[in-house]
Parts: sequence; structure tokens; C-alpha cells
Amino acid sequence: MVFVRIAAWLVAFSSLWCSRTMKILQDQEAASADAVAKCYSGPEQKVWELVMGKQIDIGGASSTLELAERAHVGPGMKGVELNCNNGGGMRCLVRLAGVDSMIGVDLTKSVVETGRQRTEEEGLGDKIKFINKNSLENGLPDASADFVYSKDAWCYMPDKQLIIDQAARIVKPGGKVMFTDWIEGEGLSDAEAQKFLSLMTFPAIPTVEEYAQMLRKAGFEVETAENSGRFSPAMNSYLHMLKLQAVYDAKKLLNWDEEAYNKLISDFEFMAQLAKEGKIIQGMFVGRKRATSDVHHEI
Repeated sequence: MVFVRIAAWLVAFSSLWCSRTMKILQDQEAASADAVAKCYSGPEQKVWELVMGKQIDIGGASSTLELAERAHVGPGMKGVELNCNNGGGMRCLVRLAGVDSMIGVDLTKSVVETGRQRTEEEGLGDKIKFINKNSLENGLPDASADFVYSKDAWCYMPDKQLIIDQAARIVKPGGKVMFTDWIEGEGLSDAEAQKFLSLMTFPAIPTVEEYAQMLRKAGFEVETAENSGRFSPAMNSYLHMLKLQAVYDAKKLLNWDEEAYNKLISDFEFMAQLAKEGKIIQGMFVGRKRATSDVHHEI
């Protein structure tokens, strides 16, 4: 009888977990590929570079190198970055982690052009190439990379399983996928989620476990799936920059529009509060692609 009760509880718990749905932006058109490209072709890109540096992700080089160390990525390897923006992460992996070569894919023409220019300026044009396409239609060969990489960029993908499936297609058996992303933490209300997703032009935001499940489904053995712990300190740093250190620079980027500057501060204060309360975090993930004989898709 005890076994029956436990089994019934497990079934009920499983049904409850499966019934949970990822928080999704109600107005999906507001987070379309065109909407994202528009954001990163205008002042928003420059504001993020002002507070984050040219890598435009939380943690920058320190986070990228931590990922590389965990995934055992380094000399002798060829990688692909899906949603590469200006290629700052690729330049970091080639210069500081000793990766042999990288191919970056991004849909926004302006950031790809900037990436090519910066890569040439750093003398890395022979090791880093860019493809100006949707990452889901990249045209790269199957099993052609030792690893696939991304930093805080798959948050813009409506169906995140599709981008992970692309990573699984491109990487060799035994190869790695390594990435970070903005993730739902604990206690995020529906109203907060809608405001946050709209503000960031994100179509949806998963939890750490939801991303881990997607990795398993794509044929990866999950080696790392955790909160990086970097999100709240980073948001506090960005807010400090915009309010106290780089006020002139921020206002100049916004064409001296005081109303736009005040909204920018309000938006960052909102995100910093979500971060402080652990409602939004940065997830860190590393997965190893199973050999063909080992693959068994999981749900």
C-alpha cells in the first residue's frame, strides 16, 4: 500500500512538473528577428558595449575562459559560435584560450561588419570568419566542429530547442557545447516576466533545468547546468556605470534625450532588483555530444 501511495505521488509530481510552461512573451512580434536586429543596429548595442565592454555578455573574458576550462576547450580545436554578435567571445577564445579557429554566425549585418573589422584590426582575420545569416540556417556541415559556443545570446531564440539541435548537428561526436544565457531563477511573477521579456526583446525565458532537458533531448550528456552567480554583481556594476561613471557617454549615445536616459536608468534598476532577488540569473551550461551508439533522446 505504501508503494502504491509513493507511485501515485511520483506520477502526480511528474504531471505537475510537466504542466509547468516556460514563460513566454505575449506579444511575440515584439521579439521577432527583425525587432532584435533593429535593437542591435542602434543605440542599444552601444549602451551594452559601454557597460559590458566589447564582448557584450555578463562576465566577458573571465566567464568565457571558465567555460573553456570546464569544457576542456583549447589548442588544436575548431569552434563555432551561434549568435556571435561582434565576435568578442571568439577573439577571446582564439587569443587567450589558444583555440585554432572559429566561425561565427549572426543575423544582424551591422554587428557582423563590426566584428570583421575588429578581428582584422587584432590580426586574427586568418583564424576567425563570420557568416551573416540566421543561426538556424547557417549552412555549416554536420559534425564539423570540436565545440559550439554562445554567450548570453540564445535568449533571443523563440524555440531554444532548435538552436541546441543545431549545435548538436554541427559538433562532432564527443565534442562539446558550452554556453551561458539569461535564465529564470526563483519567484519571477508573470507580470515581472512580461515586463522583463518585453524590455529585453526576449521571446521566452527558460529555467536551468529546462535548458538541461533540451540538451539531453538533443543527445548531449550534461556536464554543467548551474547558476553562474555573476548576474546580480554584473547588474549592479552596469547600473553604477550608467548612473555615476558614464553619465555623459550614455546621454551622448541617446542623443541627449533626457527622457530616454531616465527610462534607461529605470530599466536597469528593474533588472538589478530582479537579479538581487534571484528571479533572473545567468545559467552556465556544458554538454558533451554522445557518440552515435550512445545517443538516446530524453524528454
